[in-house]
Amino acid sequence: MLSQRVLESGLARSSNVVLGLEDLELLTREIQDSVMAIRAQPVKSVFQRMPRLVREVAEMVGKRVRLVMEGEGTEVDKTVIERLTDPITHMLRNAIDHGLETPEERLAAGKPQEGVVNMRALHRGGRIVIEIQDDGRGINRQRVRGIAIDKGLITEDAVLSDEETDNLIFLPGFSTAETISDISGRGVGMDVVRRSIQGLGGRISISSEPGKGSKFTMSLPLTLAVLDGMVVTAAEQTLVAPLSAIVESLTPRQEDVHYIGGKDAVIRIRDTFVPLIDVGVSLGFRDTPTDPGQGVAVLVESEGGGKAALLVEAIQGQRQVVIKSLEANYQQIDGIAAATILGDGRVALILDVDALVTTQHRRKPAPRSEKRMAG
Repeated sequence: MLSQRVLESGLARSSNVVLGLEDLELLTREIQDSVMAIRAQPVKSVFQRMPRLVREVAEMVGKRVRLVMEGEGTEVDKTVIERLTDPITHMLRNAIDHGLETPEERLAAGKPQEGVVNMRALHRGGRIVIEIQDDGRGINRQRVRGIAIDKGLITEDAVLSDEETDNLIFLPGFSTAETISDISGRGVGMDVVRRSIQGLGGRISISSEPGKGSKFTMSLPLTLAVLDGMVVTAAEQTLVAPLSAIVESLTPRQEDVHYIGGKDAVIRIRDTFVPLIDVGVSLGFRDTPTDPGQGVAVLVESEGGGKAALLVEAIQGQRQVVIKSLEANYQQIDGIAAATILGDGRVALILDVDALVTTQHRRKPAPRSEKRMAG
């Protein structure tokens, strides 16, 4: 707030007030970093509860399971640790109950009788990643699709990729359990896990290979308190893009912007083409795309390594912001991870870069083309 007021007052950058404020900012940052270091705890406290759970569940379902844990020393803010136990517990139960086969089925498939579940934690790009992987039967995509159709979650003629079919298990009300047990199948499915991960500002994805097993990947912020972000303007709205996802920013040149089939915009950056996402249109702030030449392209990289350029009108600067949950105070919005209150009291939305990039890859191009013709 002080920085904002000083900027508004129009004081010269060399004035004593501005210089003193910069010193104060450095000191506060140091204090904050020290506090964060004190709050950081290894995930060991969560991991060490799991071997007993695995033994109990394996005994209940008559399976032989070995749990392999890696990265127990990986540190994360204690607020995140406190809320990790439930999702991890649910996913381990799910891996043993649904993922792994019985000893007889494993022998018949040419596998060792004992199933292996790997649980690992690691830091990746300013976030903590937790992976739970089993060497079981993998996801039966035909069955998953059949259940989704029976429950009215998708239409019979829906064309889905393998990845999209796998992700159907995260839909509310989806369950592959045929009998209700103490372990799973009470209708409290993976959608609850996904909601609790999203509540932490994280995301969950799945990759599966039939006959070889499945891997669930949870990606979470290291802290739920603060975020380094770039403040941008799109459709007269102030938005914040997480700095950890930004590679670079540039002014698009008309000759570098191309339209695939006259519809989907892509931009050439150093001999590679990446999708150009008009943030104002993507979030529904306006219907007609802005002229790329009039804006700024911010090149971002998602968790999965996918790249895209976010087209915004202007960059206001870099700022550290305090994260406020949008879901707890309002509701979940696609493409928005959270919100923050700026120094002048205005609310700014924090972009969910992964969601924007993923939606762009899956988007049906027709609506954009209609908007282009209308514009």
